[in-house]
Amino acid sequence: MIDAQSGHEFTLTALIPALAGANMIYGVGMLDSALAWDYASALLQNEFLDMILKVVNGIQVSEKNIAYDVIKDVGPAGEFITHDHTFENFKKMSRPTLMNRDNRENWEAAGSPDIVELAYEKSMDILNDYTPAPRSEDVEKELDRIYAEFEATVAERKARKAGGK
Repeated sequence: MIDAQSGHEFTLTALIPALAGANMIYGVGMLDSALAWDYASALLQNEFLDMILKVVNGIQVSEKNIAYDVIKDVGPAGEFITHDHTFENFKKMSRPTLMNRDNRENWEAAGSPDIVELAYEKSMDILNDYTPAPRSEDVEKELDRIYAEFEATVAERKARKAGGK
């Protein structure tokens, strides 16, 4: 079942290989030692992975990101919390869609939504209503090229095999 333990286990299972430089994280959506797969679990774990990748990839340092002009504007005794730049950029670090970061009062006013229930609702919305964006013409051409190359390879193998009999 999706619970605190499954979330903790996935996070550890994903974080350690990510920190080691793995380019693939295994087990998204799996429960019960991979004997079951769950849509809501996959959505939650995808959110966990977004956060893990933020940690692993670090903060990109650039002139824009470091906001040197804001540092000069705020000065040594100032604060950044109320600065427009902070307000415009703070959500870029983490944008969960299922985790609720509201205070208790707002969470209760919203009906105290359970994250697992929200994940199931969202997974059903995706299954019932998702319409993928069409592929670009360039992507279609590249897929056609790959498919044609594969078909030619298969035909060549069949011809060699038939000639060898």
